[in-house]
Amino acid sequence: MECSSVKAKTIRSEVLRAHITAQASQNGLRARIKEILGEASTVSSENMTTIVQKVDELLEIDPADKRHIFYEEMKRLFYAMREIEPEDVDEEILERFMSASDELSNVIYSIELKRRQRIRTSLKVIV
Repeated sequence: MECSSVKAKTIRSEVLRAHITAQASQNGLRARIKEILGEASTVSSENMTTIVQKVDELLEIDPADKRHIFYEEMKRLFYAMREIEPEDVDEEILERFMSASDELSNVIYSIELKRRQRIRTSLKVIV
């Protein structure tokens, strides 16, 4: 996303003001910035097919492996997002969601860090 320095400053101010107003988490701010920069991955039907395949593979390999629950819950959230209307969200729900979202963002961030570390380790082995 290319824009003038004045426009960039305005966008930064708006994002920061919204972040502070919502009292959102650091991970939430990171996700919002990624979204603005076009780095956020979009969830599509094609992506959901991949997730469903991962769940199926995990269940086929070892039915006792509980990791499939992660993908199933992510899928459930995706489908719920398509059904929820703005009028379904009141202040109480929003507060509860933001609290849970902060925790979920932190977990996802730790998964991302773990994945990056695994990739760095793999690259060191190759080099």
